[in-house]
Amino acid sequence: MFGLFKKKTGEPKVLVATQNGRSVDITTLPDPVFAEKMLGDGFAVAPSDGIVAAPADGEIIDVQDSLHAYGIRTDDGLEILVHIGINTVALNGEGFQCHVKVGNRVKAGDVLAEADLGLMKEKGYETYTITLITNMDAVKNLQVEYVDTIRGETPVLTYNIG
Repeated sequence: MFGLFKKKTGEPKVLVATQNGRSVDITTLPDPVFAEKMLGDGFAVAPSDGIVAAPADGEIIDVQDSLHAYGIRTDDGLEILVHIGINTVALNGEGFQCHVKVGNRVKAGDVLAEADLGLMKEKGYETYTITLITNMDAVKNLQVEYVDTIRGETPVLTYNIG
């Protein structure tokens, strides 16, 4: 009646840069799992340093044993994967320092982990950090900006809950 009970999607929400560097289109990544959006849609950062931050406020729902990937559930129900490097699971945690644990609450910009980019490059791994929304069915639309990034500050992905 008069639209009083219509579900409102509200103002667009934002995911911020996980690292200092430059945001990159995931379809250009040298890994088909990310490039073909098999796990979800989002963005990558070509980092200039190894400090990795949360892209949004939420709860840590997963920390991989190899410390290369982190799951966050935002307050609006988005499930986000922050994946440091490509194929870096093979490092078995070498070169990664974790700053969170499952159940922790984080705010956008809080440090999740540190990665030794020099070690990753030395061992032949790409250093992109990928941020994906893994439950895309919850998203009405999204838009990514390809810009120079400041960890925890630069808006990179704008979305609406659908």
